[in-house]
Amino acid sequence: MKEEKVNKLYQDITNIVIETIPEECSKVYLYGEVVDGAQTAYFYYYPNNSDEIIYSHDIPEIFAVSEEDYVKQWNKLLDCIQELWKVLTVSENQEPWTNFTLIFNHKETFTIQFNYDDLSASDPHARKTIWKYEYLGILPKSKLGEKHLKRYLETVKDK
Repeated sequence: MKEEKVNKLYQDITNIVIETIPEECSKVYLYGEVVDGAQTAYFYYYPNNSDEIIYSHDIPEIFAVSEEDYVKQWNKLLDCIQELWKVLTVSENQEPWTNFTLIFNHKETFTIQFNYDDLSASDPHARKTIWKYEYLGILPKSKLGEKHLKRYLETVKDK
């Protein structure tokens, strides 16, 4: 029963993302986070037959999608992520995860990686910079982002 609910939530999350993207895409990288009762999510995707990556929060501007419609979809996504957290941590008595990365493609194959790190003392900008570098190979454009990435790479190098 619980496994069915979790699988349905994975499907709901991917469906919401696909409904949000106004074009066919080949691969999606979704970041979801739940900490201290707050949650966030964003994703990047590759349009079919393109190497250009699109950031989810740029969709309204790029495609003339109404901000209101986009926010409705984003809120549905956040609700599903919160529900996934509840099902996996409360119902299943698992250690609470703080964030996850869900990668899926048009063939409906996906991978999901959960992270259990304490994020209370970490900077959200640093987390996003590091995630974009690790999963997408995107280098930061800002000096602050460069500083975050440099600090991260130094700590990884020492391990």
